[in-house]
Order: sequence, then structure tokens, then C-alpha cells
Amino acid sequence: MSPTNQNRKPLYIAICTQKGGAGKSVFTTLVASYLHYQRGYNVAVMDCDYPQWSIYKMRQREAEQIERNSFYQNKAEVFFSKLNKLTYPIVPSQPEAGLQQAKEFLSQEKHIYDVVLFDLPGTVNNESVVQTYFSMDYLFVPITTSRINMESTLPFMISVNEMITMNQGNIKLRSIHPFWNMVASKEKQELYDYYEKAILELGIPIMQTRIPKSVRYDREQSIEGNDYLFLSTIFPPDKPLLKGSNLDLLVEEIITIVNN
Repeated sequence: MSPTNQNRKPLYIAICTQKGGAGKSVFTTLVASYLHYQRGYNVAVMDCDYPQWSIYKMRQREAEQIERNSFYQNKAEVFFSKLNKLTYPIVPSQPEAGLQQAKEFLSQEKHIYDVVLFDLPGTVNNESVVQTYFSMDYLFVPITTSRINMESTLPFMISVNEMITMNQGNIKLRSIHPFWNMVASKEKQELYDYYEKAILELGIPIMQTRIPKSVRYDREQSIEGNDYLFLSTIFPPDKPLLKGSNLDLLVEEIITIVNN
């Protein structure tokens, strides 16, 4: 994957979970913003997580705040004059229509996109959503050591990986990659070692990057608009908050995986 490569179709990527609150939409937003604003890729987001449409609604909320807030107006003016391109598009869609709507969107766009990130429903409850998962190029899964998280996520990853392994050419999905999220500094290393061994024995490659537990991952635009922000569809994470977040390491690892 190289920025604005005109000779290939965009990669379809989903950051997915089978448990609410595990970071699916947050990481979709952060990865999209980092790739688009920091790494020079052209990104589009398909928000298929109906009826929440949290990413699409975040963009609307941020745009309204910019209109009312001089701090964000100045920030946007300075940032986009240097960036020399627009914000990435966010297209709301019903889950079962996401693939077709993405195809239609891309066919109508003048811009060439490198990556389309899909925010998909956490629960695979119908055949069309299952088909959408297997129509991605890559799946990335935030996981934690909590038993509840593992009990919902492991069966999902096992099923997906088995389908990839058995693939006879009828699915597009290349691989699934879990990564540790909300890692507490005092959490026992033995627990991670235990789960990593189990996951690797299943033939699922676990990512090296670990995302620390941090309130910065929830820091959006404020009403006052006079502080650093991390989670945004219009701006990349501010450097003081990016440091130590490991988000940059996660994105670089994703780039490495999709380029192999």
C-alpha cells in the first residue's frame, strides 16, 4: 500500500469486535485520521454501524463546533492550509448495503482512495453482514485480557481464521490480526503470555503493538475548544497526546502487514 497508488483498488479494512465498548469505532476513527492526515494516504470511511453511526455523527458534531468556536476555526485554517487536501469522507450506510454503497461512492468520486475503512456492526447477525466481513482485505481486532472479552472474541477470530484457511478462492479476506488494547501497567505479563500462546497455536498472528489504557483515547473536541485533542475525524491527534499512546506504532504495524 502506497499513498495514492493509481494502479490498484483501495484496500478494504475493518477494525472489528464482537463486544460493545471494546474500541471498534474509536480505532476506526483514529486509524483513518492518522493515515489520512499524518501518513499521506487518501482514506474514506463507511460507517455501517447502524443505527449508532457514531463516526458519521462525530463528524457532524465536530463541524458544528468549528462553526461556533474560533479556536477550532483557527486550528482548521492553519492545519488544512498546510495539508493541502480535504477531510476524509464518511458515508453512513445500512450494514447490509455497505459494500454496494462503497462501490457506488468510489465510482462517483474524482479522488483515488488508498484505503476504505469500514465500521461494521459488532454482532454478526445476518448473512449479508457476514459477507461484508469476508469481503474485507484485512480485519484488525482490539482485544483485552478480560474473560468476557475473550469469550466473545476468540470464537469469532477462530471462525474467521478457519474460513480464511479453508478458502477456495471464494472469499477476499486475507488475514485477521488481533492487538492488545487497554493494557494496564500493572497487569500481569503471565496473563498476556497465556493468551498469546493460545492465540498463536490457533494460527492467528497477534500484533506486536500494545495500546495502553488511557483517558486520552476519549478526548474529543471540547465545548470550550482550548485544549489538546486526540479523537477526531477532522484533525490528527495532537503531538503531546500522541506521545506514549502507541497509536503511531499501531498504524505503522498495520501498514507493514498490508504491504507484505
